[in-house]
Amino acid sequence: MSDLNNQAKINAAVKACEFLQYSFNNIRVVGVGTGSTIKLFIEVCKNFLEDKILVPSSFDTVLYLKNLGYDDIVDLITARVVDVYVDGADEVSEKLDMVKGRGGAFLREKSIALRSKTRIYVIDHSKFTGKPYLYLKPIPVEIVPVALPVFLEHIRSLENVEPVLRMDSSKDGPVVTDNGNFIVDLRFHTPIQEPGDVHERIKRIHGAVETGIFPSSLVDYVVVGYPDKSILLQKNM
Repeated sequence: MSDLNNQAKINAAVKACEFLQYSFNNIRVVGVGTGSTIKLFIEVCKNFLEDKILVPSSFDTVLYLKNLGYDDIVDLITARVVDVYVDGADEVSEKLDMVKGRGGAFLREKSIALRSKTRIYVIDHSKFTGKPYLYLKPIPVEIVPVALPVFLEHIRSLENVEPVLRMDSSKDGPVVTDNGNFIVDLRFHTPIQEPGDVHERIKRIHGAVETGIFPSSLVDYVVVGYPDKSILLQKNM
């Protein structure tokens, strides 16, 4: 990671923390996502988070929080409702539709987002395309392992999309999610103009558990960090 890119992430994390402290000071339950930008956010926002109940989206985030001394950590079943959810994203369009899932935790991330009153996403400027469609990143899909052949056969019968089973770089074999499933990354050869429709079509394929498409209906704010500044984007109501 370049120094400029890292500074952009830091600026975004600081801006998100300041926004939380100013606008959501009295909340009790905070959901926290997965990834390098969120780890920076957890570090810079420690004073705000230390008396909150935290709902992490992955085992990786649980371990990171525990290593920093956080004890009040619960799962979504226990929390039931989350006041504010803070997470990163891999691609954000002009309409604030998003692609998530590089860290493999998008099923749990979406579950928390659906149960959160407010959703804030923290990214560096390279993730914000400014385009009215999604095109930059492949769409991850969490797949039940036994249904993988059926899913791949269906996808390969379609035009303009290439499925790639995500492999684990640290061991032989595919990536296995915290839920015991595989991930297939779908590389579309044309821009995705209607992300919600694409999500629904994929979900209808046997074996598909969830996609990494997060439509703007799951977004309230996006904090974009640049090397010299950060900006706050709000979804048009």
